[in-house]
Amino acid sequence: MRPQAGQRGVVPSDEVDRLFAELAPHLHQVQFRPVLWSNLPSPHMTPEHMFRLARDVDKALAVPSVIGAVVIHGTDVLVESAYMADLTLRSCKPVVYTGSMRYYSETGFDGIRNLLNGVRACVLPLPPDTGVVLLMTDRIFSAREVIKINSLNIDAFEAPESGPVAYVAGEDVRLTRGSSPAADIERPLIRTKRIESKVAMISCYTGMDGTLIDHLLRQEMAGLVLEGFGAGNVPPGVVPAVERAIARGTPVVLTTRCPEGGVWPMYAYAGGGADLVKKGVILGGRLSGPKARILLMTALGATRSIARIRQIFRRNC
Repeated sequence: MRPQAGQRGVVPSDEVDRLFAELAPHLHQVQFRPVLWSNLPSPHMTPEHMFRLARDVDKALAVPSVIGAVVIHGTDVLVESAYMADLTLRSCKPVVYTGSMRYYSETGFDGIRNLLNGVRACVLPLPPDTGVVLLMTDRIFSAREVIKINSLNIDAFEAPESGPVAYVAGEDVRLTRGSSPAADIERPLIRTKRIESKVAMISCYTGMDGTLIDHLLRQEMAGLVLEGFGAGNVPPGVVPAVERAIARGTPVVLTTRCPEGGVWPMYAYAGGGADLVKKGVILGGRLSGPKARILLMTALGATRSIARIRQIFRRNC
């Protein structure tokens, strides 16, 4: 990014070659091949872009001489894009998503350091079962676990319940764990040639009724993610619309707006998690609403079977 001449704010720059020119002196024994895939601001990335990017990374990694890939990405939806790749990449080679919180000409620009450390993480590879990772401020997070917790701070990413899987110390990458970041969760590849774009996400609010859900059903939405309260509970006025969605074969996934803890079927009152599960709602586990949406889009690209989608969520949550 760079400032606009005579105006407030920054916009995408076409000076990507300068970025790699600054990186080159620090990588004496590493050959790297820059690929300008797009020049989109992060909020302009769609799930379709994310899926196509993951497939193109996979093709690049299929070349025997390529040992890994670093993807430079805007930070607003960096988490979702990295998670899409984690779900769909077939290669086990290191893949690091990174970016910068400060723009190119801003004091303390962090992009060069993050890019350099991303390359180091590929050269000193993480264990294959780590999956796709996100690297910012010398810390490496599992794409499954990481969230963006601050909109402006340079130290903007965290994995609240688990912490980083590794960190950069000088020119070394040091693991903080001895095995997979989610060793208790099977991490199957979702084999699909497409994703389902018509998946909506609604964040519940107090006193909410089913109007929004019914509107989405009229728009022929293929899937719905509900971001509920607490351990996964929604206002009672939402329940009839949820039942209508399930009755027509639309998968409904329940998550929570809480950054830690996840959803659990604890409460059996109308709209409680246990009540919703009994009606056929799929639990999103510890996934955030945006990640559950990415997973549902990918799952629907692979199958329309509710039973199989439920199984995919069980294995990934």
